Amino acid sequence: MLLPEGVLINGTTGGVTPETGRYTKRLSELAGIFQDKQALLEQVRLNANPLVYEVSEYRKDGADLFFGTTTMYPGDVAGEFFMTRGHFHARRDLGEVYYTQSGRGVLLLESRDDRSEIVEMLPGVCAFIPPDWAHRSINVGPDKLVFVWVCNPLAGHDYGEILQRGMRKLILKKGGQFRIVDNPAFPSGPR
Repeated sequence: MLLPEGVLINGTTGGVTPETGRYTKRLSELAGIFQDKQALLEQVRLNANPLVYEVSEYRKDGADLFFGTTTMYPGDVAGEFFMTRGHFHARRDLGEVYYTQSGRGVLLLESRDDRSEIVEMLPGVCAFIPPDWAHRSINVGPDKLVFVWVCNPLAGHDYGEILQRGMRKLILKKGGQFRIVDNPAFPSGPR
């Protein structure tokens, strides 16, 4: 039988207590998602392969939900803000929610029928990610972006399509703000 439990989430650091899992992503591990590969390699070399984001989770065996935090660090590669890899869910019928705790970001979403949407990630905003929408988080602010995510553990992650094709839109730095532009490297034609 599953029993209730309180889990402490630090909205500034992203710390989860108790924590049942954790992983980090450094810039070198994200080489496939940024446009300017040379600038990325140079930044990895000059800045000791900076940490881009870290994920902490809380999971109970047999539960139909699990949750955790993603903490994204500020930065960019040649004007392209630090971001997560982006993914669809392996189970196309399961969605997710993101609840922003601190910082400023953009949630970039894309449907399989080529529709793109964004949700600004500001403290107190809870973003609904419908089933079968790819999603990528982007830190567009000067501070850490911390958000809580909740989904079904059966949802899984399908990174392949986004890693192969990218997303239709890019979020770029322009004068301390962000702008949304078409991705010039996105292949044309059907998926």
